[in-house]
Amino acid sequence: MDIKGRERSSKYNFTKFCQFMRSIPAFRNKCYQCDLYGGLETFKNQSCCPYRCHAGLIDFAIPIVHENQLHGFIVSGQMASPDARIPYMQEATKWEEDTHAFKYFKSVPQYRYEEIMSASRVLNTLTTAYFPFNDHHLNLAYDTTEIGKTKETDTASSVKRVEIRKTIDYIKSHLSCNLSLRTIAEEVFLSESYLSKLFKQEMNMNLMQYINQCRIEEAEKILRTSKSSVDMISRHLGYHRTSYFCKIFKQYTGETPHAYRKKFDIR
Repeated sequence: MDIKGRERSSKYNFTKFCQFMRSIPAFRNKCYQCDLYGGLETFKNQSCCPYRCHAGLIDFAIPIVHENQLHGFIVSGQMASPDARIPYMQEATKWEEDTHAFKYFKSVPQYRYEEIMSASRVLNTLTTAYFPFNDHHLNLAYDTTEIGKTKETDTASSVKRVEIRKTIDYIKSHLSCNLSLRTIAEEVFLSESYLSKLFKQEMNMNLMQYINQCRIEEAEKILRTSKSSVDMISRHLGYHRTSYFCKIFKQYTGETPHAYRKKFDIR
């Protein structure tokens, strides 16, 4: 895909369901947006996070950077999975009542969450071996300077323990994923109990408090700068229930997401 999310190669292989969805102009534009946003999410996080497209399929997109220029994205996936840990990239499209679409969707291959994550890591490794990131000097066709930054972006550099710096970096690059003590401990090669103890000592808060803090800071940025719905923001940041996201947001900011956005005149 190019930097607008449109097919750049003729060697693509869409499923019948994707072919059907892309045959409808309104849906095709949403497909472009999903591919673009999926690639940008990986680019800003420098880590591949599979996402659910507007039609409900699982994809993952890897940015192609060569000679300090972002050229586009390799997009793979077109898989089905009921696992709620993979968030929607944008608002879901209602297509279920179309008999053709429903028939094509039933033929889409299904994979487990672990298989999807493994496949995304393999593609990421293969791609970056040929096109390594140079995130300090990228010449982009759009502004990404504010993507993914939070108020706490530089805190990792002041943390003494290497394991906690790695933990912070992992959390910040996976805010839209299902973050748990177990998965994070596995990534930094510590036991769950030891990681929990070290993190509390270093950061003066437990791991889940820090995760929520980072997510709410990111939510504030999105609310200030975009028109994305609160429901979409909630799913994007890994919350399965919008009501719970709103509760946490108010705990950390003292106001609801809608009230916060109103101050910045974003409607």
